[in-house]
Amino acid sequence: MSNLTSAYEELADVYHETVDPDGAGLSDPTFDELVGDVRGQRVAAVGCGQGRDARRLADLGAEVVGIDASQSLLAHARELERQVPRGIDYVHGDAHDLRPLADGHFDGVVCYMALMDIPELEPTVRSIARILKPGGWFVASITHPCYKSPAHGELVDHVEGTYRRISGRYFEEGPHNSATRWAILPRVAYHRMLSTYVNTLVEAGLPIVRMAEPVGDRPVWKEAAGILYFRCQLASQ
Repeated sequence: MSNLTSAYEELADVYHETVDPDGAGLSDPTFDELVGDVRGQRVAAVGCGQGRDARRLADLGAEVVGIDASQSLLAHARELERQVPRGIDYVHGDAHDLRPLADGHFDGVVCYMALMDIPELEPTVRSIARILKPGGWFVASITHPCYKSPAHGELVDHVEGTYRRISGRYFEEGPHNSATRWAILPRVAYHRMLSTYVNTLVEAGLPIVRMAEPVGDRPVWKEAAGILYFRCQLASQ
């Protein structure tokens, strides 16, 4: 992208107060399981926002750099780092090129619930591959492209307590109005088919080695996966 912007910039303060007001950080067992033992590893958190994932990685023992396009969210991240130092370095940068981050510098990269908010997938994934060391890993989570497509909704069956997930317009890739129960989130997200994610990762040298689709906490998400997690591995040289 020619201009470094973020859909979260104007919403940063409200988003922070809604999602992580006390700086407790990320609590996600599936994320922890997929990143594994990161003690002593150098890890980049791409699209880190106010640093929830970065703080979790640091608490797990990693040396962390967080990068985001929103200066306002980074200000919250840096303030939380000032309050409770973890040695996290936060930098302003575009996920499409990750220009502030050096080639082959990181053991791992995470992108937590952010890839679907980034307009261009291919340059982002290639930039992630660029900053990884040979054999490095990449863990990401996204809204599930199969069940949160551009046309989706919830339907309660005639049988009480039974839920179905309606999904449509799956093949229409690109920006779409992303309805969510959190009104403070940006309205626009970028839908891609599952095959687009898989093929783009493979072409960048980051084949998926593990996936997870945890059961959600709402009735409808007990019937269909709302979030998709995956771990990729860069080839060793």
